[in-house]
Amino acid sequence: MQTETLKQHVRLSRRLLLSRCGRLRCHHPHTLCTLRVPRQNHYDILGLKKDCTAVEVKDQFIRLSKECHPDTNPGSSECHQRFVAINAAYSVLNKPGLRQAYDSELQVQGRPGMQSYGDLRTNAPRGRVIFRDDSLWEHRDKAEFAGKEGQPYYGLKGVNKRSNSTIAAGAVVFMVVGAIIHFSLAKTSSDYTIKQLNLRDQVASQHHTQVRERAKVNGNELQMALLKQRTQEANKDK
Repeated sequence: MQTETLKQHVRLSRRLLLSRCGRLRCHHPHTLCTLRVPRQNHYDILGLKKDCTAVEVKDQFIRLSKECHPDTNPGSSECHQRFVAINAAYSVLNKPGLRQAYDSELQVQGRPGMQSYGDLRTNAPRGRVIFRDDSLWEHRDKAEFAGKEGQPYYGLKGVNKRSNSTIAAGAVVFMVVGAIIHFSLAKTSSDYTIKQLNLRDQVASQHHTQVRERAKVNGNELQMALLKQRTQEANKDK
């Protein structure tokens, strides 16, 4: 429900800003909202000059929103449209970044003879508008390469220019070779690690077997005495 209401408010705001209005009036026993503009913009809607401060924008928004609020003017469609336009204007002028971009757009629109070519606005005749992007090879000035004929294209002596398909194939081959080398190194490292772990297991198993055999031969009492003796010797060495 809120989403549909917001969409409706945006549509009404756009329609109000793009239309040519002679006068908008909101009649109420206690309020009167009047706006005289040939073409409305956000500053005209709030009744402010373009050099107004942020404090003036906020104060004017509070005053006008109170006057034209739907609760204050029940049943008035004009006041409802005005209230939506006031909120739309404040949402732009209250933010420095959006206000700066909006001011730039107003300056462009105010110039005589301005025309739109996609996202570009200019006063040049349509036949003289040329779109160029130097980052594209088709639009680059080829004169800079005129004096470089015969020189290594990639800056490496003996390496001539290659087609895009050749470069792409070389990149694929390089990736495949790199993947094979990486897999070989990983497998070699894994095999070496497993081999070292197996050797440690064998040594530990042999040591455990020897300890069990000595324990069987010596018996529990002699084995405990030998363990106590080795413990005392180890403590003396510390």
